[in-house]
Amino acid sequence: MTEPWLLLTSPVGTPPYNMALDETLLRFAATRARPLLRLYRWNRPCATFGYFQKFPDNLAAQFPEPQTIIRRPTGGGIVYHGDGVDTTYTVVVPPGHALHTFATQDAYDHIHRAVAAAMTQRSQLSNQKVALRGGYECFQNPVAGDVVADDGAKLAGGAQRRGKNGMLHQGSIAASIPSDRLVRGFCDMLGAEFAEYALTPDEAALAGQLAVEKYATEAWNHRVA
Repeated sequence: MTEPWLLLTSPVGTPPYNMALDETLLRFAATRARPLLRLYRWNRPCATFGYFQKFPDNLAAQFPEPQTIIRRPTGGGIVYHGDGVDTTYTVVVPPGHALHTFATQDAYDHIHRAVAAAMTQRSQLSNQKVALRGGYECFQNPVAGDVVADDGAKLAGGAQRRGKNGMLHQGSIAASIPSDRLVRGFCDMLGAEFAEYALTPDEAALAGQLAVEKYATEAWNHRVA
């Protein structure tokens, strides 16, 4: 059985814009009324950290440029981004979709099975039952549902945000995965049948606004969660 999905392949973006666009896509999820897979890249090396974490001051020397350490709208730990560092993607589903109504762990597992199917390295889903807190780094600490290698090394992780607008899943893979292979993983494991998607004028405008007024600001990135 197949299901219609939308595929958004974004141009290279700044760290604030990439996070702003993900939030925008969640806000408009009900209007689109279909699940969406977004594939995107970064215009510079950077790091993102989870919504509930404190600003990681220890990374300032590694990322001295402004707006290269950005708080995500989802939870999780610190993730490093850039060409050759990771492959980033986003899944956004409208309210009422199965991935929105599933328990968080079940939705996480479904998406990561698609990611695992896209990888050439032998992999499986972790069954680690741990609760991580503080300023931890995402890829040093596998949790349940993460994609791991046979030796337990974490290969892919993600974090979710759920609410009345639907569900946002922000994912990172610790390897360069060709876009067509990742798309094929979603087709094979989730029955996705993709149609290309372009941002609406309203989505483009809100993403630009949020990038400047929220994700690029100290008020957001240094907030006490």
